[in-house]
Amino acid sequence: MTNGERMALSRLEIARAGLRRLNDVGLGGLSLQRIADELGVKAPALYWHVKNKQELLDEMATQMLREATGLPGPAVAAEGGWEAWLREFAQAFRRMLLSYRDGAKVFAGTFLTDPAVPDPGLLQPLLDAGLEPRHAGRAWFTVYAFVLGFTIEEQAVHPAPGQQDQRHAALVARREQLGSPAAEAEHWAFMGDADERFGDGLAILLGGIQVWVGRP
Repeated sequence: MTNGERMALSRLEIARAGLRRLNDVGLGGLSLQRIADELGVKAPALYWHVKNKQELLDEMATQMLREATGLPGPAVAAEGGWEAWLREFAQAFRRMLLSYRDGAKVFAGTFLTDPAVPDPGLLQPLLDAGLEPRHAGRAWFTVYAFVLGFTIEEQAVHPAPGQQDQRHAALVARREQLGSPAAEAEHWAFMGDADERFGDGLAILLGGIQVWVGRP
C-alpha cells in the first residue's frame, strides 16, 4: 500500500464502490477485496479508511440516504398534514431500499456516520401535529422499522428486479391447495401484490398514530 493509494481514496468513494458491487453480487458476496478490485487498489488500502465490513456497511447506508431522492420535506406536512408527510416518507424510504440489491439488509442495524444524515429536523412535522416528543419518536421509528422489515422480506422473495426465489413460488402453490379460511388469511399475509400489502400495513400504522395525535 502506498501513500498515493491512501490519498486517492476516501470513505465516500469506498461506499459508492460498495454500492456498485452490491448490485452485482448481493450482500453475501460483498467483500473489501471485491471493492478494492472495483477501485483498482490493493485491499490493505481500504483498511486505512474502514476497519471492517461493518464500518463499510455503516458508510454505505449513510451514502444511500445522502443520495436518496423523493424524501419529503416540511412543505409536504404544511400542505397535506403529518399523515401525508409520513406516508410519503415511508414510500420514498422503501423506494430507496429497493433501488439496491439487498438494500434493506445493508441498511438494517447500521450506525449512520454523518450527523447531518438524516436531517436533524426530520421529526418536526409530528411535533407540529401536537405529538409530545416521546410519541413522535416512537411513531416515526415504528414506521421506519415497518418499512425496513417489510422490504427485507420483499427482497428475499425478489432478490433483484425480474427475479423471484423459487421457494416462494412453491410455497404459494402448496398453500393454495389447502383451500381453507386459514390458508386464505395466509395468502393475504404473505402473498399478493407487494405495493398493495405495503399500503395496507402502512394504513394500519398511520391509523394507530392518529389515536395519539391531539391526546394529552
